[in-house]
Amino acid sequence: MLLKLTDVVLDKLGKTLPAKVDLRMVMDLLSLSLVQSSLNEFFNKEVYWQRLMTKHLWIDRKMFRSKDDILFLLNNTPSCPQETFDYGEKILRFATFSNDGSMLAVIGNECRLWVYREEEEILFVQLHEKRRWNKVLSVEFSPDDNHILIVGFMEEILAMRRKNEACVYELGEDHARLHSFNYLDQGMLSTWLDNKHILYMSNNGMRDRMRIFISSIDISSEIMIFPILTFNTRVTKILVAQHVSPRTRKITQIADQAQEEGKTLSQKLFEIGLESGVDVNNMQELRAILDQESQCMPCYRLHSHHDAVSQRNCSCQCHHNTDKLLIFHGNDDRLHIKVITHRLLERAKQAWRQRGDVEEDADQNRLFSPLLHCTSFDTVDHVFRTGFSLLKSSMCFSPDHRYLYVTGTREAEKPKDPIMEIKPTCLDLETMVIKSTPDFSIHPWVEYDYSACITANNDFVALFTGKDVLLWSSFHRGYPTKILSDFNWPISSVALHPLKNELVATCQTELRYFQSPVLKIENNSTQT
Repeated sequence: MLLKLTDVVLDKLGKTLPAKVDLRMVMDLLSLSLVQSSLNEFFNKEVYWQRLMTKHLWIDRKMFRSKDDILFLLNNTPSCPQETFDYGEKILRFATFSNDGSMLAVIGNECRLWVYREEEEILFVQLHEKRRWNKVLSVEFSPDDNHILIVGFMEEILAMRRKNEACVYELGEDHARLHSFNYLDQGMLSTWLDNKHILYMSNNGMRDRMRIFISSIDISSEIMIFPILTFNTRVTKILVAQHVSPRTRKITQIADQAQEEGKTLSQKLFEIGLESGVDVNNMQELRAILDQESQCMPCYRLHSHHDAVSQRNCSCQCHHNTDKLLIFHGNDDRLHIKVITHRLLERAKQAWRQRGDVEEDADQNRLFSPLLHCTSFDTVDHVFRTGFSLLKSSMCFSPDHRYLYVTGTREAEKPKDPIMEIKPTCLDLETMVIKSTPDFSIHPWVEYDYSACITANNDFVALFTGKDVLLWSSFHRGYPTKILSDFNWPISSVALHPLKNELVATCQTELRYFQSPVLKIENNSTQT
């Protein structure tokens, strides 16, 4: 109907619109304003936009470059209630999507675990009965989504102390089975390294020292379990990013070579510059080389000049990248990052094979001596300070593992106030810098007993605190794009679908689905 209005009427409409207007009508008018010059006044009316966006989306129009940005958020923010599933008397604790979004894992009270593929239940197990667990600590799908790793703690009557356990379930098309399990020290966690191996923590009773072990889920492996890293710091949570940027790989490689040769990083860069004909003082040229995919500095010239050697005939390891990023933190505000290379794993395997030798070896001392007597420790590659305590943190990756989102907390200045401030932070794993977008300058305050969980997909970042879910756009600098507050009880978890703008939240006995207006229209048209 709006398309049939004359320019005079549209111009009048754009100038006199009230602040209280239906959101669907706003989207229609914005779409029209892209092609109707007479509706430009509608978009340019600053006072109207400030009132409208504060009311509906918490957005200041000045944060956006064009009307397309506003339309994207209005159409794609997962804010429309879709379905609600009630689990009866079962209290839900946690929910997470698989990496491709085809499966959903849900944790309930008494350590109940459900795994759904589409709408079909492929796994249900009560870990309280099967494994004598009291609490589930973490749930994570393998990178290829063929397995799921669950970590929890159980009451061990004979030892009279709690001990953690990591279980791996193999996921089929319509079924699942227990594949393997590992006993962990009290308070220790585990995460996936790749599709066939997991990492887990061990502190041997030492409070501020930590050893990282690798464990194969394949019982036919030559070595089932062996240590790979030892840190002289406290570790409370670990994650592994499957993507390592070319820049990070090359800088780590050059730094390791410099350390082995007893040189500084500047000296090694100067030496490589002479060998390859690259001006390492030219930062623009240096960044361009560092950011090239699958080429290290020494073989850059080999593949770039007029009689370049084919990469197929190159034996350089940089063309066969299997590096990972180990990310961990303790209870302070520091975030540590260590690049796990193929060379590091092979060196740890070799130390394991020679662990019975009498000769003194730094790697053997670092890996196999009791932590109390360790004199040699590994160093991290990057350390970032978030400014907030990571004691009650939540961490997640973007679907492509190029960004890390982490939440920190800060208690109220007055000791009697049982509240804390939640501060999300975004770390760009490509360039190893803390991003200024999304703008997390508004920090929610919640009661100290509440937890906070952060999740992300390619378009949005979601954070739940107390009874609210806050949504940010990943690439627009501004306030939260939406606040979902229609919850009667505290939220226990929230998960964004990795490929679609769909959100799942658990609240008491309910599993709630939210979707974007575009998805809602598509689903309605499909059903009809």
